[in-house]
Amino acid sequence: MRAQRTSRHYRRDGLPIGLAAAALALAGVGLGLGLDSPASAALPTVDVVDNGHFNQGNRMLAWSCESGLVLPPSDAFGTLEGHPTDSSYAGCTQRVTVEPNSTYRLSARVTGPFVFAGVTGSGTTDIALWSNQNDWNELTGTVTTGPDTRTLMVYFHGWYQQGPYRISSLELWGPGQPRNTCIPLPAVDTPAPSASPCYLTPTATPSRTPAPSTS
Repeated sequence: MRAQRTSRHYRRDGLPIGLAAAALALAGVGLGLGLDSPASAALPTVDVVDNGHFNQGNRMLAWSCESGLVLPPSDAFGTLEGHPTDSSYAGCTQRVTVEPNSTYRLSARVTGPFVFAGVTGSGTTDIALWSNQNDWNELTGTVTTGPDTRTLMVYFHGWYQQGPYRISSLELWGPGQPRNTCIPLPAVDTPAPSASPCYLTPTATPSRTPAPSTS
């Protein structure tokens, strides 16, 4: 009676092909874990821009803007308006904290002639977006930070000798630390913004008797 032969395929190193494949798969998993950055992996995806919707403070809180050339328009809440001149393109900048070797998505909602939004200081390839439309439109792009990059400069501006532009939001989404949400104080009976760090559109409220001073 002939013994039944068992068919098995072997590699040159003596391991069965199935076992060799499993070993390679485990090695790949190990390598993948080794390449992950625990710090970045643990961070949530957030908008790292402060006051990117221009609705806090005097609407320009956290932004460095060209004095007298970028102002909140009187007819629109949460919007800034830039007025370029012959020698200035009426811009604003903000430095934000980012993570190295990470990808961020920039978006800006703008309208007007030759309005720009972008990012500098990435350590790789910066982005500069622009449009020339009378209707509101969104500029979008992505940027990847270099191995030593921990801050970026975000900006927006118009162009020399062009008409006014408007911007209602600028966001940069990627890994980062969550920030405290700005909560406005209730409006009282004054048309001025509240004394809180947030800007609050005045609303009609019943007249109140002010509390006695403790001073």
